Amino acid sequence: MTSGPLIPGMNEFDGPRRRVPRFVWWIVVVLVVMGVLVGAAGLVGGVGPLRSLGLVTEDLQPVAYRPTTSEQAIQIAVALPPRGLCPDEQIQVVAFERGARVEIQAQVERSRTSDCPVTGIAGDRAWVDVALASPLGERTVIRTGDRQPLPRESG
Repeated sequence: MTSGPLIPGMNEFDGPRRRVPRFVWWIVVVLVVMGVLVGAAGLVGGVGPLRSLGLVTEDLQPVAYRPTTSEQAIQIAVALPPRGLCPDEQIQVVAFERGARVEIQAQVERSRTSDCPVTGIAGDRAWVDVALASPLGERTVIRTGDRQPLPRESG
């Protein structure tokens, strides 16, 4: 009588091996490649759902303010950066109203890699409208960066 396995070369508990189907590996590879491409497009090109990875925020210097026809809005003059602005860049001015003062902060977001024909020359100003929650009245308008009051210009 024999004491080995029924089929020579096969152990008693060996069974057919289950492998992951080939199409599953292709799906995983395609998803990884697409993820890398979307990340690269966001970082380099500033497009797609990861656009913010390709943007750089630059602080701008508010230099003056002037009242408007509305009591709850003012215009802020912002000094353009040394390299100027691209036509698609938007200046964002934020006003923080704190008691007897209005603090102003200005920024511009730009792409890390884009080259464009710039508008404006260093030292030029751009006027931006800013809405206030309550009328300006006699409150002081100051820069957040150095806490210096902004001069009022008539306009």
